Amino acid sequence: MNGLSFCCLTFLLAFSSLHLDGQVDKLPNDVRWVRESDEYAHLCRQTFRLAQDAVREQIKNASGKKMAVVMDLDETVMDNSLYQVERHRQGLGFTQESWSKWVKRQEAGLVPGAKSFIDFLRKQPIRLIFLSNRMNENLAPTKSNLKKLGVLRTDDLFLLRVDKQDTKIIRRAEITGGKGRMKKTGPFVVVAYFGDSSGDFPSSAKEAFGEAHFMLPNPMYGKW
Repeated sequence: MNGLSFCCLTFLLAFSSLHLDGQVDKLPNDVRWVRESDEYAHLCRQTFRLAQDAVREQIKNASGKKMAVVMDLDETVMDNSLYQVERHRQGLGFTQESWSKWVKRQEAGLVPGAKSFIDFLRKQPIRLIFLSNRMNENLAPTKSNLKKLGVLRTDDLFLLRVDKQDTKIIRRAEITGGKGRMKKTGPFVVVAYFGDSSGDFPSSAKEAFGEAHFMLPNPMYGKW
């Protein structure tokens, strides 16, 4: 190889390396939208603010009954976009092992508007139930993270996943039927559900959204 060829090859390799590094450093649009856009924050706050009036109305309809609001955790209350950033920059995707390590770090932030809404709930005759597909083995770090974020109360209820068969359908039935894990505390009339995925809700009926079902935007992951 002559000197000119060697110089050209060195330049091409250096250019390729810079190009690849740039590709890794540049976040995908879905993650950037969540972390950087005003629109994402406005949509979340708008959803939670509109939900306050709807919840007040639902409370009137369920007066005298034991009431609850059921909220998903990830991308509904807790913002895990930093996990997505880190995995992208490592050139890696989601794994249960890496996710569990992330949960144990207790570094999730708050979805915009979530704390204000939860503060509102604290003034209502309502029990807050967190229904999440986080594994139950990660309950302690999850509670600790929520406490750091200022949204945990000692009487909050948690229904995390025990195994793959422990679906949200099963756990929702326990909430409304006062069975299984909810035998001592339920049954509850659920006045509102909050989530970022259709699976967070008992029904996909369009008329329920905006009245008793409230969807938060999450373009980063899901089943589409």
